Amino acid sequence: MKNRIRMYLTHLASPLAIETFSCLSDDSDISESILEKRENTEALLVQLIHRLADIVETEDISSLDQEYRNFSHSCFSGDVRLPCVLKSIRTLRDIIVKNLNRDHSKLVKSDLEQKEFLLTQLIVYRAADHLMKRVEQDFLQVAQKKANENTARVSWDDENSHVVAEQELGHLVLQSSDIAVLMINRDMTVIEANSALVKLLGVEREQVIGKNIDTAFRPHDSERFIQWVVEKGQSGHYVAEYNGKWTTVSTSPIVYKGELWGAIAVLRNVTESKRYEEELSKREALAAVGQLAAGMAHEIRNPLTSIKGFIQLIREQGTTSRNDSYFSVILTEIERIDGLLNDVLVLARYRDDNIVSERFLVMDELYGVLRLLEPEANRRGINLELKIAQGEWFVFGHRSRIKQAILNILKNSFEALLTQGNLVVVSVFSSINEVVITVEDNGPGLSEISKQNLFVPFYTTKQEGTGLGLSTTQRIIVDHGGEIFADNSPKLQGARFEIRLPLARP
Repeated sequence: MKNRIRMYLTHLASPLAIETFSCLSDDSDISESILEKRENTEALLVQLIHRLADIVETEDISSLDQEYRNFSHSCFSGDVRLPCVLKSIRTLRDIIVKNLNRDHSKLVKSDLEQKEFLLTQLIVYRAADHLMKRVEQDFLQVAQKKANENTARVSWDDENSHVVAEQELGHLVLQSSDIAVLMINRDMTVIEANSALVKLLGVEREQVIGKNIDTAFRPHDSERFIQWVVEKGQSGHYVAEYNGKWTTVSTSPIVYKGELWGAIAVLRNVTESKRYEEELSKREALAAVGQLAAGMAHEIRNPLTSIKGFIQLIREQGTTSRNDSYFSVILTEIERIDGLLNDVLVLARYRDDNIVSERFLVMDELYGVLRLLEPEANRRGINLELKIAQGEWFVFGHRSRIKQAILNILKNSFEALLTQGNLVVVSVFSSINEVVITVEDNGPGLSEISKQNLFVPFYTTKQEGTGLGLSTTQRIIVDHGGEIFADNSPKLQGARFEIRLPLARP
């Protein structure tokens, strides 16, 4: 991202310098000496743009020392006044930021890059401030040596510098109309909340600016995202719900002169994206049914052939004692078909009106599965080890399907232990927004081919398997807004499955 912007600025250095000079020409307050030396002025501007492009990538503002000497020389040549030079730097800075925002869609490829894009503009502002301050300092030193000259002096103390910095930072973030930005200083005081943010959170800007963030917004303890940057040095990316809108939150520290100055949070409303995702999911369902048709035809044909054959035998032989065994096979094959159809309906995201979504304790379903499998574990000598952190974790969705997903994973581990191993470890803990369930075993583990095809429908390494168990499990977890991962366990050397489900807030 930074390299992309560096190349962008380097490529546009000459056009940006020309545009800056054009703006300066329209300003009656700019010294004629600057305008008369057009080639010299544009050359200085091009050189400065190249330096700023390097600083965007390296963040080494001190490398501007050579440019400040060039601009200081311009200050004291002819009748060029200090305010004219400072205004030239500000104009160039504003034109650079304007062009960056204009070409935002070309430079920013993802939501994660949006935060880096804003911080890059912040670097441009800091570099310009640094340059202006050094030019001014040089001007004051020379002015003090001129005994008989009345030179206008501009004094910037540290306090006023901070005020100017905060005002210009506010101007920067307000340029992004669709991106909500919140900024605090290290005292937890809100110093900026742009129009997109106040609209998203439903607050008045005047009511939050200058106030402690906890007082202004009263966030839940689990959603103090921007505060954690100052309190713990913990930045990150989160998902939260504000006023019924799903929102991504990216936080990052603001460091100035090697010290933590405050924190910035970039929020984006992704509610419409979720709606689009749901619409896309409906289309995926139709595509999935089509893809499954060929596999289903093959899988269902086998039990139907068995059923048809035994019914023909019964008809030909009449009533015999062997009919009972035939009926047993027929019922087994019918149950197999029923199970296949059920898995296909889940894969196609079929919604049964009789299944109600609700907020429930996920551990209730996990313990239910463990009780169900405990007799088989005892019979086969499998050691079930639990590592459950303290806490109550609620999720929202279908109880029976979450139970089915957990059951599929544990049964998969049990089946893996048929040839090797006797230990299954189930761990549960929570992060900020998720409950994490892991199932590990000391079986033979997953081959590279298995890892690549694990969740592909009808892929199986078992003689009696349908190849729909894990693909069904993945669909259930995704339908609940979660994720599932599979790999080999670094501790037990067998397979490791990890389920992540979003927590449901009260």
